[in-house]
Amino acid sequence: MPQSDFDYVIVGAGSAGCVLASRLTEDPAVRVLLLEAGGSDKDLRVRAPGLVGLLWRGRFDWTFFTEPQKHLEGRRMHWPRGKALGGTSSINYMIYMRGHRDNYDSWRDAGNPGWGYDDVLPYFKKSENNTRGADAFHGDCGPVTVSDVVGNPLSEMMVEAACEATGAARNDDFNGPTHEGFGRHQATIRKGVRCSAGLAYLRPAMTRANLTVESGVLATSLVIEGARATGVRYRRGGAEQTARASREVLLSAGAIGSPHLLLLSGVGPAAELKALNVPVVHDLPGVGKNLQDHLLGPMAWRDRSGITGNVSPLPLIGWLARWGYDKTGPLASNVCESGGFIRTKTSEPRPNLQFHMLPVGSNQESFDKKAFEPKGHAFSILPTLIYPESRGEIRLRSADPAAAPAIDPRYFESERDLDLLVEGAAIARQIADTGPLKKARGEPLGIVTNAKTDAEVRAAMRRGTNTIFHAVGTCAMGNGESAVVDAQLRVRGLQGLRVIDASVMPTIVGGNTNAPTIMIAEKAVDLLKQA
Repeated sequence: MPQSDFDYVIVGAGSAGCVLASRLTEDPAVRVLLLEAGGSDKDLRVRAPGLVGLLWRGRFDWTFFTEPQKHLEGRRMHWPRGKALGGTSSINYMIYMRGHRDNYDSWRDAGNPGWGYDDVLPYFKKSENNTRGADAFHGDCGPVTVSDVVGNPLSEMMVEAACEATGAARNDDFNGPTHEGFGRHQATIRKGVRCSAGLAYLRPAMTRANLTVESGVLATSLVIEGARATGVRYRRGGAEQTARASREVLLSAGAIGSPHLLLLSGVGPAAELKALNVPVVHDLPGVGKNLQDHLLGPMAWRDRSGITGNVSPLPLIGWLARWGYDKTGPLASNVCESGGFIRTKTSEPRPNLQFHMLPVGSNQESFDKKAFEPKGHAFSILPTLIYPESRGEIRLRSADPAAAPAIDPRYFESERDLDLLVEGAAIARQIADTGPLKKARGEPLGIVTNAKTDAEVRAAMRRGTNTIFHAVGTCAMGNGESAVVDAQLRVRGLQGLRVIDASVMPTIVGGNTNAPTIMIAEKAVDLLKQA
């Protein structure tokens, strides 16, 4: 079995892995190997933001499915996860959102020193190149371009209607002094092109002699000698290879991939590993547990004003030509151009519902069976649960590394989660029936929007609710028995091994998770340099 030696071996070229590979190799004396199961991200569908809907269930997607969900009428929900350089940042909707400052303060207060909002803000700023310029909350020299989206006029109408219907304030910067209100999103788009972690961090670093990138390979297990991780076994085609790390192995395979590789390596709940005849290397009960995700309610209406784009073959040809010529037009937009955050009760300590607003719509019940299919001129207002009480898990289905793990988010195990989405549906209806939207609103599309009573909405949500693919928490940071990593992101009880990705979040952030994942990796680089 061929072997090669590096200072660091990184598993996963997603949002976190790209940051690590780039920052660590700034020192020419440090040798880094980056392992990625997917392939190149150089594809029109990745580069053009408006083609995001074409990226699922193809070569860029792991195409995971959950276990049948008891409280969703037994549905097996599709979980898109990026399988390419850049990871899920190459297939997401590019919304730049950090979450509420209390999210990070709660991490700190739960026993993770150095992870409060004031501690992590410098790393958000370090990663960011905001086209609005630098200020107390934003940076303008980082690798990730964050820009305003010039989109469809109906996106602005939805913001105006949402403010009027809810009494919420206009918010032109969700990542600034306040998180609450409605406004236009900023997006990780650079001059009309998706600015993934692959483009922002990895591509410039790939010219360095001290970085080796191996794509199209499957990590099969960690090499653990005594109580120390010393390398990674991986498979290219039928050939097995081993890469050794003289300093540390860094797992950045995401909230599914990182716990999966730990479990395959015998690191996890001993009883579960023994049941699958996996030799127990280190009994660590929290591996794969504490799974959290955001859910949305699909609500859409026809646009009788004709303002929204009609997504059909003929207009699409013109959009492609325009984007190809000067990177402008509908395909330069991330589609989800506006949204906001509100409190369902004044007693709530922070906004507890998010809304995503899109100038496209569909009458699909869910996205489980096929990709999103736009329905002519239409718009969507999607209430989104951002602080779920339900907790799930990632388990081994098989000791075969090529077999997908069992993904069981246990959606709506807490009835309160469903209650909030039902409240959100009522608010979305108010927004659609207010001000400028009232004139544009046509017939409702889909079962949730057509439901009348609360009981009907509850039933429709069980059939139609969908993940917004923000899985976190499965290698949670902390100091209790259920924690997997400590505040330095070191796997508890082992040496030479850290997890650095969204799986370390002890609790989910109140917003989209890509920017926080990049922040975690930026901070991790400093932790590694201090080791």
